[in-house]
Amino acid sequence: MSTLERARRWAAATRQALRRTVPRRRFAASGEPPRHRRYLSDQPERMEAYLRAAREYVARLADENRAWLYRKPFDVSTGHPAFFDEMYGIMNLLRAMAITPRGRVLEVGSGPGWVTEILLALGYDVDAVEPSADMIAIARERVDDARRHYHLGGSPRAEFHAEPLETCPLPGDSFDAVVFHAALHHVVDEEKGLSQCFRLLRPGGVLGVSEGAWVPGDRYWEEKLDAEMRQFGTLENPFTAEYLDFLLRRLGFIDIRRYYAINGLFPVEMGDSSIAKAAAYRPWDGNNLTARKPAPYAATTLDPGARTEAKIEVLESALDRASGIARLKVRLVNRGDTAWLAESRGAGWVSIALRRGELGSPECLEGASRHRLPRTLPPGEEVVMDLTFQLPADSFDGAWCLDLVNEEVFWFSSRGTRAPAVHWD
Repeated sequence: MSTLERARRWAAATRQALRRTVPRRRFAASGEPPRHRRYLSDQPERMEAYLRAAREYVARLADENRAWLYRKPFDVSTGHPAFFDEMYGIMNLLRAMAITPRGRVLEVGSGPGWVTEILLALGYDVDAVEPSADMIAIARERVDDARRHYHLGGSPRAEFHAEPLETCPLPGDSFDAVVFHAALHHVVDEEKGLSQCFRLLRPGGVLGVSEGAWVPGDRYWEEKLDAEMRQFGTLENPFTAEYLDFLLRRLGFIDIRRYYAINGLFPVEMGDSSIAKAAAYRPWDGNNLTARKPAPYAATTLDPGARTEAKIEVLESALDRASGIARLKVRLVNRGDTAWLAESRGAGWVSIALRRGELGSPECLEGASRHRLPRTLPPGEEVVMDLTFQLPADSFDGAWCLDLVNEEVFWFSSRGTRAPAVHWD
């Protein structure tokens, strides 16, 4: 059976399993592990065998099926079911995750790199973990082609790591997000794998999962899993929804949210339908979820939707016209709901800028250079700073103002903060 045909049937089996009309009671949070965990709950000792099969997977494919890896997720069958399942799955997941703009993302089980392409085009730096060197070779080629097609240049970056998640030595507190799209069920040791995710995420970082769940007793679905494992030896071991939530809570994740999946166009006759009736995937029949690593603050400037507001006061100002150097003493008060970050690996840290002219206009000038905060500033706190800016020549008599920047996200003045004028004493 071709890889494409397996993908079609996998999608068909999923839809059949998830669209049963018999209602199912939602599970409750409990300190006790659930009875059912994964389809193969007693197999972690076979890790090396599963990893070897994953590394050999591409080499065992026929040429036609190997070529399809360069086209995944495109599906030419009637209705394109695999294509739409894949695309809706990753698009819905990324939207729900609300990853900080230009953040750093860990993609687990990146395969031939089609999700990597999307993440790069959305502006994220990507570290892709994939045990198969053959898959990585295909992904590198696809990413290189995507860079040329979308004129991305060398940024954002993508790095590939040919190893399993469980032993990946990437530095902790480094990622804004970890993404599993149709990949978590391939992780052999879920305790080690998800512990790694918790370690690698920065405080406040988000974990996202999109894939089918194991519903014990669904033999149609289980037979498809068995057939895939017999043919390729790779691990097809989905989680029950109850066990995955239990494990995430036990490892320290918070704000675990499950989602209905509603995609596509709907006839007007369905206008009065509830979300539950319209959904193709119910929260307890699939593992479509987000979770977060706890952070010391409820929200930070990495959360662009939260209220960020400041009071900016210029206490003293002086300009040496001979050198063009402006010296200011300022007080900054955090009057919003977000902690202002003093540093970040990408976007979301706050800097102080001296500017003239309307934001975004050709006449807008900045004094060099922006200043970082001395520390993270929580809501309600303030800081007094002495600042020095080098002004452009012949610009001294313009209307300069002091503003704050949530780097790579927004200027504070664009969100309602008053940027006070600076007058030279």
